[in-house]
Amino acid sequence: MSRVSRKEDQFYTMLKELANGVHDACEPFSKLVSGWPESTGLIPKIDEYEAICDGHVSSILDELNTSFITPFDREDLSALALGLDDIVDGMEDIAIRYELYDVGNMIPEADEMNQLIVQAVGEIRDMMERLPDFKKDPAIRTHLKMVTELEDAGDIVYRNAMARVFAEHGDPIHVLKWKSLLDNTENTLNACKDVANIVQGIIMKNA
Repeated sequence: MSRVSRKEDQFYTMLKELANGVHDACEPFSKLVSGWPESTGLIPKIDEYEAICDGHVSSILDELNTSFITPFDREDLSALALGLDDIVDGMEDIAIRYELYDVGNMIPEADEMNQLIVQAVGEIRDMMERLPDFKKDPAIRTHLKMVTELEDAGDIVYRNAMARVFAEHGDPIHVLKWKSLLDNTENTLNACKDVANIVQGIIMKNA
């Protein structure tokens, strides 16, 4: 049983709710990518989850501004909330760009990268569930490692995707569209690793 004060527990609960909101957005995001282009109707659902997560972030920051007791450094708590929000913002941005760029068919590497994002978010959601016991729960480090491995895998898929785009398409506009999409996808996967790095820093500071 975690021994935290009521005020500390409130922050942990709010972070869990935010992480769950990001994870909830993964369902329509995953279906959008795997079912593209017939799945464009899922974009508003992703927008809805992004707005919900924005509300969670605002609540965390408002509470942070009025609280004297926090479970760990205030800067880290703020960075963690904003980092989680960056992930869902990234998923929303990817979805919007698929429609904006009028993408016809999904390349397999893009689908693979997006599914890596979904897997990384699952690890992060589980990590947030265990965060109240970060000083003694070794499973948190397992989740941290998994997020890093997923991001590393994404780097390889990104390079393969760019090689495919440059090799198979002579249209520079097409290449530019896919480079933008793949860059944003990689950035979103990097945002997952950023969250893991923040949690790693919290563990090290409080060891």
